[in-house]
Amino acid sequence: MVIIGIDPGTVRVGYGVIKKSGGLKSLEYGIIGDENKNAAERLAHIGDEIAALIKKYKPDFVGIEKIYFSKNKKTAISVAEARGVIVFVVKNMGVPILEFTPSDIKRVVAGDGKCDKYALRKIVAITLGEEKIDGPDDASDALAIAIRASFETRK
Repeated sequence: MVIIGIDPGTVRVGYGVIKKSGGLKSLEYGIIGDENKNAAERLAHIGDEIAALIKKYKPDFVGIEKIYFSKNKKTAISVAEARGVIVFVVKNMGVPILEFTPSDIKRVVAGDGKCDKYALRKIVAITLGEEKIDGPDDASDALAIAIRASFETRK
């Protein structure tokens, strides 16, 4: 079973692809984004890259982080726009979506809904049998979302 986790963001979207077969294994992770593009171009780029990941890996489902309340309304709107594009593309390609709050992801993956990003990254690496997870937090967060989603199935 293949699962893609997505961490929507304003300029960068984290993604993580894992395989569940007995244990969990990371297949690919990284970020999607180009801060040199305007907002509309960035959203189109995000949609294209998500579609390419789905075509490449043919996931059984996609896990995505729910938007939580933000003090900065402009940031929340930008994240909502990116999330909307992602949900549209995933659903349009016929892939089921599972949605999780940040605290639920941390609680299930790390055992503590309030753990910090460093602790979460370390637990994600251990869970996936990796020495470490390179790159920005967006990528390790996306892997955490994929791990969280893996608990929703009995396959």
